[in-house]
Amino acid sequence: MSDSLQIGREVIEQEAKALQSLAAGLGDAFQQAVRLLVEAPGRVLVSGVGKSGSIAQKVAGTLASTGTPALFLHPIEALHGDLGIVGDGDILLALSKSGQTEELVRFLGHFRRVGGAVICICEDANSPAARLSDVVVEIPALGEAGPLSLAPTTSSVLQLAVADALAMSLLDARGFTEEQFARFHPEGALGRRLLVRCEDLLHEGDAMPLVAEEQSVADLLVEMSGKGLGMACVVDSDGKYIGVFTDGDLRRLLTRSSSPVELPISEAWKMSRREPQEAVPDGTVAADCLAVDALARMRAQEITCLMILKKDGSPRGVVRLADLVREGIVEAAGNS
Repeated sequence: MSDSLQIGREVIEQEAKALQSLAAGLGDAFQQAVRLLVEAPGRVLVSGVGKSGSIAQKVAGTLASTGTPALFLHPIEALHGDLGIVGDGDILLALSKSGQTEELVRFLGHFRRVGGAVICICEDANSPAARLSDVVVEIPALGEAGPLSLAPTTSSVLQLAVADALAMSLLDARGFTEEQFARFHPEGALGRRLLVRCEDLLHEGDAMPLVAEEQSVADLLVEMSGKGLGMACVVDSDGKYIGVFTDGDLRRLLTRSSSPVELPISEAWKMSRREPQEAVPDGTVAADCLAVDALARMRAQEITCLMILKKDGSPRGVVRLADLVREGIVEAAGNS
């Protein structure tokens, strides 16, 4: 076990040193590659064989998720029909450790007939793949990490690092924003924080518990129990929103009234406030309010729901704290 630990540390240290060497060696070729990518009128096609192909697939995903239309194109599949997807405005990002992979070299020759510029990431600027490329971003030839120095380890890490550096430089050059990233990741934590709005999580229509102020607490209990949301919206005789009656309000009411069931809801609602003279929170929110902002407000005011109103002041629906938490809505850093 001690030998395994030592090998693990040596591999990571060797790869870390290789990354430092790579960073120090980036220069004009890297900047040229970024310019080509920024100016490309079409898509970025990413290609490679073997482990380089695996890295290329990841790179295509990174580019696509950060605002650059990108696809992985396998060299062999391209030589047998998939070359048809290449447009004259497309640019190719080719990954190869040696730059001598036969299938990739043949593909590059055909790509140049139908596509745009070629950027190659490899160890040898004089290799066949490099000679077919417009820009070559060299990775240092430092040998593979590990006891046998055979399996692609360090070279794969360096390829991935260069490609990530290109993707992030491209993101910055295009002014790609957090909001744009969220649109490409709608079900991720960031996407949900920046895209989901209150109206997306609304309980409305027959699902919304609703009582009039002149009804009794007994009617309130029936409505709350039947709808199962732990609250009910209170309206006046014209159907206008007055406030919200929650499970917590009911508990407080029971401690302040010996016979609450027959009380009119208007009186019971006033008696159930946290403090007798407490200012009642507005309790409403705009339909297009971000769910994360509604979450922050509920927590700040220590309330469990917010109402969305129609233009005439009548309730449209309710958004609950429990729904926001269940849907994975997470507050932005710094919010409490």
